Amino acid sequence: MRILRLNLIFCSALTLWISGCSLIPDNYVPSVVKPYRFDIQQGNFVTQEDVAKLKIGMNKEQVRFILGTPLLNDAFHADRWDYVYRLLKADGQVSQARYTVFFQNGAVSRHGGENLPATATDLIGPDSAKKTPTKPLPAEKPADDIKESESAVGGSDRAPVLK
Repeated sequence: MRILRLNLIFCSALTLWISGCSLIPDNYVPSVVKPYRFDIQQGNFVTQEDVAKLKIGMNKEQVRFILGTPLLNDAFHADRWDYVYRLLKADGQVSQARYTVFFQNGAVSRHGGENLPATATDLIGPDSAKKTPTKPLPAEKPADDIKESESAVGGSDRAPVLK
């Protein structure tokens, strides 16, 4: 009788414990076990500052100098360059920007896009704008332990060797 009662208690406790597991979401991971996640950037980062430099009539080399090499350069649409940017932040937020440049006879005929940040810090975040103060480098002076007349290979016209 006593064994039967222990089996009944054990089975009841096991059933309650297993049914309680269904209340936890499938993608739940305890914060102690979660791995470090980092931001993933893909594509060309184009800002409104960069786009303001574009002028109608510029050639492809000038556009490449300002905006960089296009992410999408289709062989079927050689006169269209697409600059696409996607930022997946560690917390799951997604930011996307797209800009297209159209050429006619090798020169820019029109251009436009959407979701372009005004500056680099608008999309990346305020932490990138922080600048750590740095001291200016001291004037370069030759070290005392360098003998200018000696070198590793020999001869006086070679680079100095540290001793």
